Amino acid sequence: MVTIKDVAAHAGVAFKTVSRVVNNDPTVKPANRDKVLASIEELGYRPNRAAQMTRRKKSGVIGFIADELLRVPYTFDLIRGAQDLAWKNNKELMVLNVNVDKYSVEGAINHLLGHRVEGIIYAAMYHREVTLPEQLTPVPTVLANCFDPSKRFASIVPDEKEAAREITAKMLNKGYRRIVFLNLNENIIAGQQRKAGAEQAFAEHKGKNCELHIESVIIGEEGNERSVTRQRAAELIENFKPDAILCGQDPMAVEVYFVAQSLGLKVGENIGIGSFDDWDIIPTLLQPSLTTMALPHYDMGQWAINYLLNERTDIVSQTAKFNLINRDSF
Repeated sequence: MVTIKDVAAHAGVAFKTVSRVVNNDPTVKPANRDKVLASIEELGYRPNRAAQMTRRKKSGVIGFIADELLRVPYTFDLIRGAQDLAWKNNKELMVLNVNVDKYSVEGAINHLLGHRVEGIIYAAMYHREVTLPEQLTPVPTVLANCFDPSKRFASIVPDEKEAAREITAKMLNKGYRRIVFLNLNENIIAGQQRKAGAEQAFAEHKGKNCELHIESVIIGEEGNERSVTRQRAAELIENFKPDAILCGQDPMAVEVYFVAQSLGLKVGENIGIGSFDDWDIIPTLLQPSLTTMALPHYDMGQWAINYLLNERTDIVSQTAKFNLINRDSF
């Protein structure tokens, strides 16, 4: 097995220089850092994390509790954003997926505390309120895609209202005048705030002969929801006669594409369609490709890691901006 001494000999530097490079010490001369990194790559040296934890007061490990993030593909970017920045800062990200049926939050926290984590990111699958155990209090903790109503922890959530305002304003500015917004369940925060954002865009536009119809097409209580997207889309196209439809999420937009095409409408020509989430490959598989608001999951993951790396203690409530991905659907 290659040791740190082997790397030092190969690079022609002192043992301590290699140690400082491995531990991301910024005082190492660039020339020496390059030589050490080249030797590490050539020799295949891997730092002994267990030994590092023994020598240092800090473990170099940050915990990431993923509250059912693995159920949908676009939430992976929360983990990826955190992982990329952790790696650049010589930190290990320990990811634990939890859900109410199998793996408890309390069990995940105990596991992370056993590994002496320097901090914990708690991330939820969708924008919501969470109540976390008291055992987290002594550990630096930050929330991503969720928030604590008691304000014990700093948090970052997507700016749902501004996203809806922006894409609705984009439709209005392109000349669409009769817009239907097929919203998410209004029992959830995203549904409530996106409705407010669409209404704000219409209030700001003040255009003549403009009309907005909003309704939730995901109905029912959590755990027992169902979609009436196709039925309502067909009825509204027939009766309200919209020239554009905004959908609460990309899978919903897929259903609206099918409805529009079954009624002889060409998306992007006879009717515009927009959406939210930028869900994996769905928007680019559709023809024409779907214009959608990309959730800022990667940015939220990076912000959460930065909060911990900078050893912040201020209890802030941060919002992250969606990114409008312009394609060809309106």
